[in-house]
Amino acid sequence: MPKNIFAEAAEGEIFRDEKFLYPEFVPERLPYRDAQIDEMVHAFQPVLKGGKPQNVFVFGASGTGKTVTVKYVLRELEAFSNRAKGLYLNCFEYNTRQAVLNQICVFLGVPVPRRGIATDEVYSELLLALKKADFVPLIVLDELDQLMASNTASLVLYDLLRVVEFQKSRLGIIIISNDESLVAKLDPRVRSSLLHNPVEFAQYTPVQLKEILKERAKYAFNENAIDAEVINVAAGHAAKNKGDARLAIESILRAGRIASREGSSKVQVSHLRTAFDSIHSRALDKAKDFLDLNEKNILKLLCEEDGLVSGKLFAKFKKQFGEKALTQRSFRKKLNRLESLKLVKMEAVEKGIRGRTRTVKLAQGKKEILDTIG
Repeated sequence: MPKNIFAEAAEGEIFRDEKFLYPEFVPERLPYRDAQIDEMVHAFQPVLKGGKPQNVFVFGASGTGKTVTVKYVLRELEAFSNRAKGLYLNCFEYNTRQAVLNQICVFLGVPVPRRGIATDEVYSELLLALKKADFVPLIVLDELDQLMASNTASLVLYDLLRVVEFQKSRLGIIIISNDESLVAKLDPRVRSSLLHNPVEFAQYTPVQLKEILKERAKYAFNENAIDAEVINVAAGHAAKNKGDARLAIESILRAGRIASREGSSKVQVSHLRTAFDSIHSRALDKAKDFLDLNEKNILKLLCEEDGLVSGKLFAKFKKQFGEKALTQRSFRKKLNRLESLKLVKMEAVEKGIRGRTRTVKLAQGKKEILDTIG
């Protein structure tokens, strides 16, 4: 009887457990982030005595442990007490005021329809749900930058701050961003009410990156299944890319998969070099799952002819996808969103008697974009 194909694949397996290298994995220990953890513990500790949590603004470059540290602290808090519960929202996915409020309602046990109900009605449901809640919600708004272009960030925060100020409900807000100036860009009314504690995440050093990778690799790979030099090279590569630990971890995950696919008994530096070439830019990686069809089509048009003025790009879009595909106003909104995602860049140019217009250029490589969006 022939051997099962999956039994054959399992022989000489390199990985012990891949999950330790997944981006969503929250480890039992977070090295080099004790100071940031202490600041968040101090901010949320009042909840344990029936008080109000303090709002927190977490900022730093990509891959510095912001999201995983927030999730770690909330996990520890929930394990210690049932007085508070955290809700994590990535604003790439929940990128409208209604979507954010809707998810908070669901979190509080009051499911509301995603469509066919006005935003003010959703907010009213949220207020009722908060009055009945027997715990303090801690709302995490990761990548809040995605709500900045349309002023949605200020509107959402104003909604949540009103809950605290006027409804006397207890609620905590945790903002996560790569942009340390994000709070300064919010509506003045929101800034004055937020009263946030800033928590900065500095870039990891090469030594720190090496220790982080060693710890993850110890649990992810079987004994002697990864060459020690792979850790050193991955750490060095990440150090050159603004100390991005997420990039380093993803690199050794991909290298392990490449080695497994080749039937190698060990992850070598050659596998890692191949992995580097297969990793797309962070902007593309973040955005790829949240682009709608129109946004993908705009990017494809720019891959055909980059650097068009917005009017010509819109005309080309209409010709290829139909007059009713998007209004000019909706098209401008799509361009603004693609710019906020760092997928395009726009430059104002003078255009004779018609005034100013904008040149739209790709902010990422054409091949990378086409490989990512298909």
